[in-house]
Amino acid sequence: MAAVLPFKPRELMLAPLDPLDALSAEARAEAQRCLGLIRPALQRMAQGVSKRAAAAWLAQQGGDMPSLPTLQRWLAAYERDGLVGLAPKYKGRVRKEYGWEATALELFGNRPTQPHYSTVAMWLREKHGFENAADHLVRRYLQSLPSNLTETAPGRLGRHYYQQNVKPYVLRDNTVLPVGFIYEGDGHCCDVYVASPRTGNAYRPELTVWVDVRSHFVVGWYLSESESANTTLFSLSHALLRHDHVPAMLHADVGSGYVAKTISDQRTGFLARFSIEPIYALPGNAKGKGLIEGFWRWFEERCGKQFPTFCGHDRTDDYLRHLSRKVERGLIRLPTLAQYADACREYFDFYNRNHQKNLGCAPKDLWAELNRVPVETPAAAIMRPCEKRMVRRWGIALHNRIYRSGDLARYEGREVNVRYDLHNDMVVWIEDAKGRLIGEAKLVEKHPWLPDSRIEEAQQKRLEGQAQRLENKLVEFQGRAKAPLTGAAMLDALDDVHFLSATPSTPAPVSYLRPIDPEISERVTEAIAEAGQHEETPTERYQRWVNAEAELAAGQALPPELQTWFDTYQTSSEWRSFDRLRSTFGAVSGVVFPSP
Repeated sequence: MAAVLPFKPRELMLAPLDPLDALSAEARAEAQRCLGLIRPALQRMAQGVSKRAAAAWLAQQGGDMPSLPTLQRWLAAYERDGLVGLAPKYKGRVRKEYGWEATALELFGNRPTQPHYSTVAMWLREKHGFENAADHLVRRYLQSLPSNLTETAPGRLGRHYYQQNVKPYVLRDNTVLPVGFIYEGDGHCCDVYVASPRTGNAYRPELTVWVDVRSHFVVGWYLSESESANTTLFSLSHALLRHDHVPAMLHADVGSGYVAKTISDQRTGFLARFSIEPIYALPGNAKGKGLIEGFWRWFEERCGKQFPTFCGHDRTDDYLRHLSRKVERGLIRLPTLAQYADACREYFDFYNRNHQKNLGCAPKDLWAELNRVPVETPAAAIMRPCEKRMVRRWGIALHNRIYRSGDLARYEGREVNVRYDLHNDMVVWIEDAKGRLIGEAKLVEKHPWLPDSRIEEAQQKRLEGQAQRLENKLVEFQGRAKAPLTGAAMLDALDDVHFLSATPSTPAPVSYLRPIDPEISERVTEAIAEAGQHEETPTERYQRWVNAEAELAAGQALPPELQTWFDTYQTSSEWRSFDRLRSTFGAVSGVVFPSP
């Protein structure tokens, strides 16, 4: 597992630099120029001539030669410090201290809002009383500081972003691993809208992929509606069955689909059945799974972007606005789930046979070196999750179902392992604590309202949760739609405001808070009261929009005021909530839809 180690700058320090390397390019050029002038005198000094005599001889040569004192000083400096001694000693003008430097650094380097230089200068002048904090002075000072205190400071970028994108990380050498030893996997909400196979509405599928760490070979994948233990189970089963190989370890995050007991339980979990050891990345540490995270980037770039319904963050147009309405009107044609699955399959085949520079070959070529560890388990048995249950009355209770078998009489009051089929709940397989098969138990009692498939039951539960969230949103809209304050009540409420008074403890006079003209005040109050006599509920507003939509569909023209309201209302979040209810359930409570 890739982990970030504490960064200690002293561990990365190299040998001390040559003092000449610390000079600027201009200083080094000046030192070389001075050395070229005094080189004849240095040659005479090497022959035994004194420094003073060599300098006097050189000064008599004429031309652009410096004065005798300057030449003597250069010769002494070169004799003492070498070429560095000839570099200019002027370091520039000493910066004047203004007193606001520490505050400016705090405002600029420790604010996650990332204020601009001019904003920091304005705060210094207006909020901290530094009248001399000019924009150019503040900007020049902050830009002169090390970047890890300003532009890339953790307080400015955010701790998580700094940890993931700025701080150094440990590079792991995967060449020491055998092929097929560790699989790294992750679930990804695809950036492409496809047509739901059930309703035909737009949705984004969830793709789970497993990649071999050594060869980068895609060993298994699965498309579903959302990440869960079932999708993890299906994708892992696909990886095991497709290549008839069991890896030694799995590397994944701590998502619900990977830490569920169905997968990770040390006794009955899927991984325990095949002696696979899980390795979990640190929460929020994307660098820990760099291989699969980088895989998603190029997957969307080369596979997702070929679809017109791609919705990634780097899409620049508004083609997908009001997507559901455009789909209903035939303006956008959604790809089917089968078409998207075929595109994923084609990309995985391309990825596996494409040459990778860091590998020196294609993943498929390296995967050919696999030393296979056979699964040796029937395909049907691999797909069966397992849970622990207590035997009561020669039976076990599982997912609101009762299963009984005469073989369970010997295990009354003991805990057993129960394996079940996700698609058929008529029978389960019972094992003892050591994994030995006891026998099959048949379904003898089932509540009539339960679906036959556990997958359908999970989908129904999720649908109920979606409906509840939409209902809560409608309640919120209805609460916001209460009648506004009347003009008189609003003016009376202003009587309690104290900020216009001379002192905080003395309320401002009422005359300061009311309009100067009493007639205007009376007309405003009457207009507000008249507007608040009828409170239109969100359901009534949506009904009005539905009626207008029906008129447009019938070829009738709307009045200009109604047309403007019609176009504006369908951009609101209230309309989107109603439209989502209509798309999901085909109806909205309290709304009558005209017959087509």
